[in-house]
Amino acid sequence: MQVKTFPIILEDAFMLSPQVKHFTFQSHEDPVFDFLPGQFITIHFERDEKIVRRSYSLANVPTKNNRIEFAAGYVEGGPGTDLLFNLKPGDTININGPFGRLILKDEMPTRYILVATSTGITPYRSMIPELTNRMQINPALQVVILQGVQKREDVLYSDEFLAFAARFPRVTFRAQLSREEQGNLSAHEHIGYVQSAFSELALNPQQDVVYLCGNPGMIDDAFAHLKETGFAMQQIIREKYISR
Repeated sequence: MQVKTFPIILEDAFMLSPQVKHFTFQSHEDPVFDFLPGQFITIHFERDEKIVRRSYSLANVPTKNNRIEFAAGYVEGGPGTDLLFNLKPGDTININGPFGRLILKDEMPTRYILVATSTGITPYRSMIPELTNRMQINPALQVVILQGVQKREDVLYSDEFLAFAARFPRVTFRAQLSREEQGNLSAHEHIGYVQSAFSELALNPQQDVVYLCGNPGMIDDAFAHLKETGFAMQQIIREKYISR
């Protein structure tokens, strides 16, 4: 069955870190492209006479303005990398979507634990306004955002997450640095993988809902740990992030 896609046009692209690029596209389709924070789109393109698909989480807030933003990491020789990193403003790619279940459910927990590695952080950027709304509705609601990268220079959208945390004392943003030197760390920077932060957070299956997005290895390790500590399936929302 042929998949129905639609074109989007590149407006702008810039490097977020030495290995990650942020892309802004515009759709001219009718009806207006709409999505829920946490969802993703899939790019369809031809490579070696075959149709290749690569999926990317939407990084922008859904405002029904036909804007589509996402971030992609550079992978040497990767088909998605070869396509995206060579695009110029005005170029067109074909996508379909939105897809995905990494969305904020109607039922609010006492605390959201939002865990990501690298570009897996993008859906949480998209969620900031909705999380803000939920905290205004529920004064007891807390949000913890854990972003795992190798070095300080790899942290994505840190200014936005730190600004979010500055506005609300109930928001915590932690950058988990797996290959950074100990010492001279900012208050939000910590050494170790994202899973190493779990013990400090006193995770509580009775109050917390955990979102996992990013590297499949991290997700599998974190999921196994959470299950062992009493979390039920419905309290763990996962999106494995594979794009090359």
